[in-house]
Amino acid sequence: MSDDFKPLGADLGGVLSTLQKRVEAHQELTTQVRAALSPPEKDHVLSASCRDDILIVLADSAAWSARIHYRQGELLQRLSAAGETRFTKVKVAVGRQRL
Repeated sequence: MSDDFKPLGADLGGVLSTLQKRVEAHQELTTQVRAALSPPEKDHVLSASCRDDILIVLADSAAWSARIHYRQGELLQRLSAAGETRFTKVKVAVGRQRL
């Protein structure tokens, strides 16, 4: 076997590490959002992410999306009280659960 060949993932170390950090941050933010919401809304959050100063929350149905949207002021206040101050707006959308 020639030394010219490298394992398929040899050059992906940095890319995979960056991707892993993004996934962990996404999971942590989702956990924070669920903790900041009261039941039953928190049980219907599929995920949370951010874009600039906008918190994007995915709910499992249109009905729960509307209820979470209605509580966005409370959500921002609770996140801010917990030290999460980068968000000034909330966007709530309907997501899909993975099977």
